[in-house]
Amino acid sequence: METSIIKSQAYGKDRVRVVRVVRHADGWQEIADYSVCCLLSGDQFESSYTKGDNKLVVATDSQKNTVYYLAKTLPAEKVMVPEVFATEVASFMVNKYAHVTTCHVKIITKPWERMRFDNNGHPHSFYREGKETRWTEAYV
Repeated sequence: METSIIKSQAYGKDRVRVVRVVRHADGWQEIADYSVCCLLSGDQFESSYTKGDNKLVVATDSQKNTVYYLAKTLPAEKVMVPEVFATEVASFMVNKYAHVTTCHVKIITKPWERMRFDNNGHPHSFYREGKETRWTEAYV
């Protein structure tokens, strides 16, 4: 009988779309638009691959819902900066699940431009111009 050796593994959820709008008291708004990828890994996941034992696997929908939960409940300053948000998501996953030893989060940001009228920025109107994206990664 052959034995399997897992050198490395990771699994997770990709393309979790997050849009957070922060509304300030003066009517000014800010927007963040992310596509989040969350990958979990750990030594205890080996049995999922070699024996079909999935009891430690964190469902990908649970990962997606956790990203949504954090995007909604974290303070705006921790969500509006993609590097900080990626670190928050990765730290949450590692701290929540003892068998997860590493979490890799990649965020692709789609920038929105504030519309301008009479040479002034509109408080709550935005548009997408171009296909540029910015990305960041966090490993915890």
